[in-house]
Amino acid sequence: MRKFFSVLLGVFLLAQLAVGKELVGIVAVVNDSAISVLDLMARTKMVVLSSGLDDTPELRAQLAKPVLENLIEEKLQAQEAERRGISVSDRELAAALTIVERQNGIREGQLNSWLADIGLPAVFFEDQIRAQLLWAKVVSTNLRPLVDVSEEEVEHELARLEANRGLPEYLVSQIDFYAGPSKPLDDLMEVAGKLLVEINAGANFGSIAEQFSDNALGNLGGDMGWVSPTQLLPELSDALSKMRPGEVSAPIVSAVGVHLVRLRDQRRVMEPDIREIRVDLVQIVLPGITGDSMTFEEKGVLEQISDTVRGCAAMEAMAKKLGGGSGSVGWILLKDLPEQFRLILSQLDIGQPSQPLFTGSGAHVMMVCERENPAEDINYEQLVRDRLERSRLDTLARRLLRDLRRSALVDVRL
Repeated sequence: MRKFFSVLLGVFLLAQLAVGKELVGIVAVVNDSAISVLDLMARTKMVVLSSGLDDTPELRAQLAKPVLENLIEEKLQAQEAERRGISVSDRELAAALTIVERQNGIREGQLNSWLADIGLPAVFFEDQIRAQLLWAKVVSTNLRPLVDVSEEEVEHELARLEANRGLPEYLVSQIDFYAGPSKPLDDLMEVAGKLLVEINAGANFGSIAEQFSDNALGNLGGDMGWVSPTQLLPELSDALSKMRPGEVSAPIVSAVGVHLVRLRDQRRVMEPDIREIRVDLVQIVLPGITGDSMTFEEKGVLEQISDTVRGCAAMEAMAKKLGGGSGSVGWILLKDLPEQFRLILSQLDIGQPSQPLFTGSGAHVMMVCERENPAEDINYEQLVRDRLERSRLDTLARRLLRDLRRSALVDVRL
């Protein structure tokens, strides 16, 4: 059957077979709902296209099993929604499709044409979006009310954060493959390994998370937000401690399954990250000057600026007079400036010139006209509450899906 499926992948043209898809061979039956070969082929193609994977017959055949598992779970989710009397209206579906158009730079109302151009019938794509909306409604209307985070829990977590102040904290995206009777660990390792190869070759991590991750946050590209080592599985924490921002881990095995982790950034717990400070900046640049090579005249100019220029209007007037690379920089994040500038500009009094700063391009005198520090507006209590609620909701959603799978009659014919 696996060989037969590989042949089908190379032969069928999806765009020509949108009509009568239910008449094509069945690869799985979930309770009383069938998944056809065309369902599987279409979803595989969507995964390949949306994730930037290298589209080959071999890859599609390798993805068949994990993609089928996702389709089975979607059937279970849709059936659970129906059992609970939950539905998605045409208006809700249209609104979701409009969001997809905006996110992909497609003109409004042109999604179907775009899908046709890439050989994908719209009905298959709409099926996936509808399933996501149904499950989101199940989670929000039936599971979300079950989540209750007490003040004591929030206070306990805040105390824990305070005790860990200054320790590493990671901005993480994550792809989780949870183990189970239908998902043995060896199979999950194989899938994770193949996807890692594609990610390292340029495939989009977030898009792959949306298609493959078993975590409820998969629909958000696997974005876990900022997390400290103690909030993670020990295996993940250990891997992240050895990674640099931008890196993706090798497949990590834990008690619950297999994981791929992308470290997007790192900082210190409850310590302001000066890189995120925005400043409205004016600079005066004297090209080619170093601290050791200044002439008497150049030193005099720098001293004049430091002693007499006050306020951004005066600084801009001086910059205009000197010309060159001098003038208003405008609003800029400190992380976009040379590292030796960041600490100084985060603390420099507004409207006061800095001491000369030297780079390969010359001597710089900087002035901050305005400064915005997002750390000043952080509500740690609300952040902690949101994080605890999100974690608890993910656990409930995962538990419900696990129970649905255990009680379902699933006949896989692939």
